[in-house]
Amino acid sequence: MQGLVKLALEPEWEALFEPNSYGFRPGRSCQDAIGAIFLAINKKAKYVLDADIAKCFDRINHEQLLRKLNTYPTLRKQILAWLKAGVMDGKELFPTSEGTPQGGVISPLLANIALHGMENEINKLADTFDMKRPDGTQLSKRDKRQSVSLIRYADDFVILHEDITIVQRCQEFISEWLKDMGLELKPSKTRIAHTLEEYNQENLDLTFWDSISDSSKQVNTPPVR
Repeated sequence: MQGLVKLALEPEWEALFEPNSYGFRPGRSCQDAIGAIFLAINKKAKYVLDADIAKCFDRINHEQLLRKLNTYPTLRKQILAWLKAGVMDGKELFPTSEGTPQGGVISPLLANIALHGMENEINKLADTFDMKRPDGTQLSKRDKRQSVSLIRYADDFVILHEDITIVQRCQEFISEWLKDMGLELKPSKTRIAHTLEEYNQENLDLTFWDSISDSSKQVNTPPVR
């Protein structure tokens, strides 16, 4: 049943999902995400926010997710039933007041729906960046948006920009944005590094997150030339 609902919802949301979202989407892979990062850093050295969302699948707010899903009542009721179905541990049933169904076929799609909008919101934030040309005039909104990259694979993402203050501002903004969905960044797996130089005793060594590859193999980003 979840598979059928996924088949019904996926085409609609695939038409809406952001261009730099790669995890659990048909025709996209971790190699595509790595390629997107390479294109973002191969001509300019940049600061990198390498971030992980803490227990994303376990903490998604049900009401916010259903509001964002915005589907017809019958399907909404069925998805809510799956979300509230509970979890069996041995012979004991535990309620699920938050998060998506563990091992559910539809869970990755629901997680992508919950996180949809991150890239668009960063683009809107970019319009407010104080970025000037050598003559002192502000860059255009288009150039400001093109200067920052957010690349996401499921619940892991990177934000890239050549100005450290902008990367830090993006981190603060995303942290606040995630709260509406009941989520937060995981401090132990969130860090800022630089593509060429050591920053805060951090070197750029993007393993591109263990969760990306089914084989859990480390995949390093191509070096900047």
